[in-house]
Amino acid sequence: MAKKLLIVESPAKVKTIRGFLGNDFIVAASLGHVRDLPDRELGIEPGSLRPHYEVLPGKSEIVRRLKGLVKGAAVLYLATDPDREGEAIAWHLVEVLKPHCPVFRVTFNTIAEAAVKAALQSPRRIDIALVNAQQARRIVDRLVGYELSPLLWGRFEGESLSAGRVQTVGLRLVVERERAIQSFQPEAYWTLDVDVEARDGTFTARLMRWRGAEVALKDEATTRAIMTTLGAAHFSVQSIAHREKARHPLPPFTTSTLQQAASTLLGFAPEKTMRLAQELYEGVDLGGRHFGLITYLRTDAVQVAPEAQRAAADFIRAAYGDAYLLPKPPSYKAKQSAQEAHEAIRPTEVTRVPDGVKGALSDDLHALYALIWSRFLASQMAAAQFAETMVMVSADDAAVFRARGRTPLFEGFLRVYAHEEEKADSGDNPDIKPLPELRQGEGLLLTGWSPVERFTRPPGRYTEASLIQALETQGIGRPSTYASTLATLKARGYIEVGKDRKLLPTVRGAVICEFLITQFADLFAYDFTAWLETELDAIADGSADWVAVLRRFWQTLQPQLQTVAAVPTTSPKQPSTVGEVCPECGQPLRQRTGKNGSFFGCSGYPDCRYTRPLETANTTHRSSSKRRKSR
Repeated sequence: MAKKLLIVESPAKVKTIRGFLGNDFIVAASLGHVRDLPDRELGIEPGSLRPHYEVLPGKSEIVRRLKGLVKGAAVLYLATDPDREGEAIAWHLVEVLKPHCPVFRVTFNTIAEAAVKAALQSPRRIDIALVNAQQARRIVDRLVGYELSPLLWGRFEGESLSAGRVQTVGLRLVVERERAIQSFQPEAYWTLDVDVEARDGTFTARLMRWRGAEVALKDEATTRAIMTTLGAAHFSVQSIAHREKARHPLPPFTTSTLQQAASTLLGFAPEKTMRLAQELYEGVDLGGRHFGLITYLRTDAVQVAPEAQRAAADFIRAAYGDAYLLPKPPSYKAKQSAQEAHEAIRPTEVTRVPDGVKGALSDDLHALYALIWSRFLASQMAAAQFAETMVMVSADDAAVFRARGRTPLFEGFLRVYAHEEEKADSGDNPDIKPLPELRQGEGLLLTGWSPVERFTRPPGRYTEASLIQALETQGIGRPSTYASTLATLKARGYIEVGKDRKLLPTVRGAVICEFLITQFADLFAYDFTAWLETELDAIADGSADWVAVLRRFWQTLQPQLQTVAAVPTTSPKQPSTVGEVCPECGQPLRQRTGKNGSFFGCSGYPDCRYTRPLETANTTHRSSSKRRKSR
């Protein structure tokens, strides 16, 4: 009797799913894509933009084996990953295997027996709209990479130069932020705090109003003059305002927010986070059985299955008590383009607590699982409650100072998830200390002044986490591609991760970025890149024709390509120079790369061995050794 064949992407899933389904099924793996555009040529017809696919190198044996399995199958189930990429892999498998048996598409969000069996009870056809959205993305990215990268090779020195639709826009963000930092002119201003003593304790208040107007202290003289004027003033409590404030938990993780949190809290690069999350999704051995610990890791939705919310509520009630439960399951709002068919990233079983699986996981896997587990559980818990107090302090009728205090009332979700990342995202300052008990009209004793000169600050450099956030906010790229985009920028030597995980553009990156955004201004404009993502989403939901979108894109790119190609290439190729000369020998400085990363070095090497770290200003430098004497 012919068996049913189920094809997944990863071999890690095969053994687990085979155990769920028994002898009626054969379970096999495709190892991801089996067919794609050719490696060494464009693979797209210039006029029609029709793609030409071929079996990937190294996949011929896999295809041959799958064809053999399909021949004897009663029915074929394609259980590739539940996203556009997975939908396209399923379609490519059908195109290559050409099965004669019935073909169905099934998807499941967790590698769990109930989820897999439920998916097989609700099979569907391949969603060609999702396939076309992925085809359009692949073709667009191929056109950008294959048409623009050779322009770089002909004009600039260096290996591994490339351009990319999202990659170059991500680089542009980093380069333009660095330019804003370098051109920033700080302005001085002052703040004036007073330390005062009340009947029940001391506190600090900041000057807010002076002689009836909002205060703006521009210099020390003005600040000192106010202090002199108020030296003999009578300080008293002018008003007291109380309120209770709730701080609500963040939603469970999406792909991008997981990458951001893991970068900020665990120090993981996005590509490492995705690799570890894939392992957690595909499963680990626990007590002789293989379990997937988290739901699918590529998602931009924040919704949670009702059964998972019920399980979380039961766990919270048992572990922490009814006070930590919400009156009804929470509902979080996803961004407009989210693929709502998916769930947020969550543990498959909330009762599988991090401490219970620690022995089966590496330190990094355990840290990431604990982060996902605690964020999900917190998202289902009651808000934290605080009592806030705002006190206005008057100094005669001339000045008004303000003090704020906070007292925690109920820890709520903070019992399980109180990371600094959550505090920052809440737009709140949870570290305000309680004020002493005060009474309106109460006199206060001035005990000290704290005049401080401060300076306006430039925008901060991006971290990997904040760059991902910026890309997502502007609608550029997809969360599932951010890790590979950042990995490419680092591998190409366009950016480096400096101190405190800040992203620095290299000279090479700045030069390449300047050329690309100057010559292809429309292509790499933020709004155009975001428009294209919107169009790809429209293809996916069936409201846009993928060929028409491709043609509009090509109509934007082709004229710019023709204009740039008509300009003769520079000969010799342009170096990635710093625009400075070596302070020891006078020859140009260039960006170089060593085992510890990129740095500025003398072009006269090896006769001159002057170097300077990449992130230092041009007024500071060091020499690794004296100039080598010529022999």
